[in-house]
Amino acid sequence: MMNDGIKKIEDFFKYDLKVKELLNDVIPKQIDFYDNESKVKYADKVLGSLKKIELFMNKMFLSYEMPKYMLMQFVNKMDELNDYVSSKNFYKLLNDGYDDTLKYIHNNIGNMRVEFVDSVQKSLIGYYGFFGEEVIKPITINEFLHYVHSYVINNENFYSKIEMVRTTKEDEKDWKGINLRGVSNDLGNKLFEEIVASNMDSDCIDIINLDKNILIMARDLGHAAVIEVELEKEDAFVKYHFPKNNNKEMTSKLKGINVNRDEFAIGNFQTTKENIVEDLCSLMKGIPTDMDRVDIGFHF
Repeated sequence: MMNDGIKKIEDFFKYDLKVKELLNDVIPKQIDFYDNESKVKYADKVLGSLKKIELFMNKMFLSYEMPKYMLMQFVNKMDELNDYVSSKNFYKLLNDGYDDTLKYIHNNIGNMRVEFVDSVQKSLIGYYGFFGEEVIKPITINEFLHYVHSYVINNENFYSKIEMVRTTKEDEKDWKGINLRGVSNDLGNKLFEEIVASNMDSDCIDIINLDKNILIMARDLGHAAVIEVELEKEDAFVKYHFPKNNNKEMTSKLKGINVNRDEFAIGNFQTTKENIVEDLCSLMKGIPTDMDRVDIGFHF
């Protein structure tokens, strides 16, 4: 029988992926404006997708007991969108043409503002006493999804509720140690053993190993580095970020780095299941710690 913590995180990734697919599906295409029948079908598709998005997002909000004020903001946004898309005003917008409709969909559903992403990066941080307090109000569905995703994967309290497979802790009350949680399989065990052998500069590393995903949170590496891995057949897709960039020169050498700022860093790359353990260990060893700090004028 699957552990409740494992099922909850598995469901989270499933719902997260479904919402991303639905967000992509509502982006209009030129063919949706071919004639009046095409416009009606597109409006029906948007309305149906919004109902599914609301269902999956509510499941994620409630499963992880996220702040009620954020849930209410999401509910209000969905009510606003549902009312508009089912009204005559949306059909008028469709008659105005592809460009106007695309702008509306981007501004209300698909876009993410740079300032919103920055506020999430600076506030939804593992081992941070003011978790989530500085996130600005989301205004699109994609921003709400980004908030939900970041709220879960950056929260060390959720990691600790997932079933332990192996640990270096001698006392389970000790917060220090390297922990393998989730599903026990060859890949997870190999990753755990290689991280232990690598002597990372981290007091606490949680590895959440699932059938199709791996999550890692490592304390002290960039304050609290979070690495996400999606496994698909023989491929592995890696995303990572850390909220405290102590040394931009070191960070510039990380595989897949694409945002290297004074305050945080973000990267992604594709590799294979055969090489994923080596690549993850190399990535983690290259993330700067406080010991690598240069004077950047930013600290916790």
